[in-house]
Amino acid sequence: MRNNTLKIGLSLLLAGQLAHAVTITTLLDAVKQRPQSTLDALEVQRGALGERRISDKLMPKLDAFAGYEIYNRPSNLRPVLPSEMQTPGAALPFSKNISRLGVQFSWPVFVKSLYTLKEKASLMHLAAKDKKKLNLIQREAGVVGAVAYLRYMESLKGALLAKERSILATRKKVALMVKEGRAAQSQLLTLDTHINELKMNIVGIDQQRNSLFAKVETLTGISPRQSVPLRQKGRIKKEKIFALLPLEKKLRASQAGIKAAKENYYPTLAMKGSYTRSHGDAYNNDESVNTNYGMLGLYVNIPIYDSSKSTAVEEAKLDYYKERSLVDDTRDTLGVKARELSREIVLLGRSFKLAQKSVKEQKTLLKVAKVSLENEVITQEEYLRYEDALANAKANLYKIRAQKWQDIAQLAVIYGNDLRRIVK
Repeated sequence: MRNNTLKIGLSLLLAGQLAHAVTITTLLDAVKQRPQSTLDALEVQRGALGERRISDKLMPKLDAFAGYEIYNRPSNLRPVLPSEMQTPGAALPFSKNISRLGVQFSWPVFVKSLYTLKEKASLMHLAAKDKKKLNLIQREAGVVGAVAYLRYMESLKGALLAKERSILATRKKVALMVKEGRAAQSQLLTLDTHINELKMNIVGIDQQRNSLFAKVETLTGISPRQSVPLRQKGRIKKEKIFALLPLEKKLRASQAGIKAAKENYYPTLAMKGSYTRSHGDAYNNDESVNTNYGMLGLYVNIPIYDSSKSTAVEEAKLDYYKERSLVDDTRDTLGVKARELSREIVLLGRSFKLAQKSVKEQKTLLKVAKVSLENEVITQEEYLRYEDALANAKANLYKIRAQKWQDIAQLAVIYGNDLRRIVK
């Protein structure tokens, strides 16, 4: 029996330690390991590959080839000099069946638009990095907001349970008064109805807690059994709006896109070369002929007319106008939102102090109401209003605290602050 008691005690102690092992820092660290973060990392890698793909177009190409050709009349294995045609009896490099083996070489020595497109790809790569960080902060803010409202729901549930205990204590006294004939039976029914409504509200709170737990698990992969404490250890650094960084890089990339589209009108310089070894049976004496042929050339291409190039310029301009409008809209919207949240945090601080005072006063009033009910100075309905007033005051206090954390988390997203520096 003693061993069983010891085992049960150790199990409860271990369960308690595990319950408190999860902290807000643990949850925030877990966000980085979720599939959403992996997807963002893949987008960054895609951006790096986009930059490398442009660099690849500036590199030389070398290909090997082999082929077998059949003609309906003798064709040359290579260009023939006039002196070869005048040599009597010589096997001429003409045949109906020719096999070829060789290599081909090409190199865009200068294509101005490719260098600009590489700059554009580099900006898109940097934008993907900023977007990855922004998405991570948004998910971390979601965790902080969910935990804050979990604590609100748990505190609200505690307040309702305290209210239920208070009414049950009053019910015992009323039941005694009914038994002694000093109160009507209907007063017990009124209290029972109120208690039943309380229980229904508690069930509703449990449903909301279940949804919040699911949200935390989705964002972190961790399924906590209860909320975790939240304490502020740092202030929001209000610098540049972080959400603008990826958008501004995309805007600069769209400017580079216009430049690259216009540069398609520029001349290009390319180098091409090939080396071919051909084999065939000469048509004039059936002797086997093996011959080599190579070339290397430098070419300038000057665009004269291509209507698709002007269309590409207009499309690039539309992309730029779209990105610029998005940057302007985001700057205005988030600027207003940041100022609103900053003011609201200050106001919530004041409201919190007033709410604390209200709870203290409502507790005092409820004590007085209980005594008044026992002395039949007030009616039962009036007493229940005091119970409701205390519960509402507590709910308001807890809601203010949760709303403040929501605002802090949103500001962290706007200004790109690391929540680990702010919350513990």
